[in-house]
Amino acid sequence: TSGYSYIKPKGEIAGARWGHAGSDSTHMEDFHNPDGTMRSADDITAMWKAWNIKPEQQVSFYCGTGWRASETFMYARAMGWKNVSVYDGGWYEWSSDPKNPVATGERGPDSSK
Repeated sequence: TSGYSYIKPKGEIAGARWGHAGSDSTHMEDFHNPDGTMRSADDITAMWKAWNIKPEQQVSFYCGTGWRASETFMYARAMGWKNVSVYDGGWYEWSSDPKNPVATGERGPDSSK
């Protein structure tokens, strides 16, 4: 499945780099401290660097519907990243148009290098 109970098509936007958020499609624990506050900028930068996501690149965050992408966008902006945006329609919008290119197969941090 797509990881979302309400989105049937599986896959991801072709050319996207993996940027994990949490244990499933409803969590953001990779970006949060146990008390729910944002992890340090150094922690997030190191995590993104491991996934080959760097501040000098043009980065457009997306997720299933946009809420997690918006949160990561705000973190990036708070950290001083300038070349960031959000594809707020997310996978839900992208996957609804059969003309859009879709990638399938294994994904994870190693697929981003």
